[in-house]
Amino acid sequence: MPLVSGKELLNEAHKNKYAIGAFSVDHINSVEAVLTTAEKLESPVIVQTGQATLKQTKMNYLASIIKEKASEMKIPIALHLDHGNGLDQSVQAIQSGYTSIMFDGSQYEIKKNITITKKIREITSAINLPLEAELGKLGTVGKNEIRQLTDPDDAKMFVEATKVDSLAVALGNIHASYNKKVELNLEHLNLIHNLVGIPIVLHGGTGVDETDVKKAISLGVSKVNIATEWRRSTIDYLRDYLSNSENNDFFAMNQGITQAISKIVEEKIYLFGSEGKA
Repeated sequence: MPLVSGKELLNEAHKNKYAIGAFSVDHINSVEAVLTTAEKLESPVIVQTGQATLKQTKMNYLASIIKEKASEMKIPIALHLDHGNGLDQSVQAIQSGYTSIMFDGSQYEIKKNITITKKIREITSAINLPLEAELGKLGTVGKNEIRQLTDPDDAKMFVEATKVDSLAVALGNIHASYNKKVELNLEHLNLIHNLVGIPIVLHGGTGVDETDVKKAISLGVSKVNIATEWRRSTIDYLRDYLSNSENNDFFAMNQGITQAISKIVEEKIYLFGSEGKA
């Protein structure tokens, strides 16, 4: 079916206390793995492209592949711009067929974040597309690890001013954590959600205990971003495959990449409770 607006997916998840997996995709293998696995489990799904990916591959190239594959599927699929960097990129994404937009202004002071977010919101509202924003500082392992919890009062004021559809918040989570335990401040999440009343988005979920992920979903998290885990799983698979000098079949290796990603996607869909919700 054609791509659908991410708004309806998040609202349904929020109402029924499950979460949609938002899987970053970088190449055809990842697109294939995410969409075929989601369809097998009859789960709605969000595929997204982030800034690192868009430095490697043009936005319209990936969008074309995703739209073509989605047209063969029977499940609802949204295409999301992750950590969008401003108005121009948001417009480019909309023109490329994206059905969900994020603007990440968390690096700015809150007044500037609000100003830019409102400009993008005017555009997305006119065509009924959802807008996600971010407050607080998550940090990234190995780059900038500074973390700052989202201020609940700021979150309430921000949502009222911008009318965004969902909000990514900092709860002690961090981007690109791998083999490190990450603890979420669930009381802080509950406070923020009670104040804003909209779907909360969990970025940097790698390393968070599954019990905490489930609890976070029960407290208002309706979208969970996944990228690091499937990428690291792919690297682990390739290291193992290529360590044997007799493994020279490129296409068998390529199929193995898709299978490695599919395994992560399946685990996450079950964890988020979205199976059978398509």
